Amino acid sequence: MLSQQQSSALLEEYAKGAIWSKHCFAVAQAALRVGSVLNEFRSIDLEFLWSAALLHDIGRYRTHDPIKHGVEGYHLLTKLGHHQEAFVCASHILFGLDAAEAELAGLPARDFIPNSIEEQLIPLVDFMIEFDEPTTLDERFASLRKRNSNNSYFMDRLDRAEHTAKALLVRLNREIGQSIEGIVASNKDRIDADLN
Repeated sequence: MLSQQQSSALLEEYAKGAIWSKHCFAVAQAALRVGSVLNEFRSIDLEFLWSAALLHDIGRYRTHDPIKHGVEGYHLLTKLGHHQEAFVCASHILFGLDAAEAELAGLPARDFIPNSIEEQLIPLVDFMIEFDEPTTLDERFASLRKRNSNNSYFMDRLDRAEHTAKALLVRLNREIGQSIEGIVASNKDRIDADLN
């Protein structure tokens, strides 16, 4: 598992200061805020959550395709020996791909479905960050539909991803007794939980 410092260095190496890296940092910080609250109710690996969230879009160094960027990130991080983080790159796509979808996308023919709470939080929070600003799931999915209207493969699976995200959001809101969307939207510039 990568440390916060290692994952930051890796993103810096491949993003080379590209504007999309701001989204990665915003998702990591928001995921850490959510994870810190959830950690009061269940055990959350905050260091893995932050690092994997930071690297979820590292494949954008090669492409901005809504599916292929996850595939590229998976291949890069697998090649570098970071298998847990590589899995997150692939499984955050549309909140998970089954084996047939994975193989069609250029991944190994196995399920890439987020299972652990950390793996599930990353796509959920990713769907609540538009570029580097907090948003709601409804607004983000509307934006994704507008931007990807000519990508029928992606659009066909977006409803399933939205259903999965909203079901998880409802479940977590009940578990912690507050709004995950509210936590994501909270002061994004404050220093978050200590990872040490």
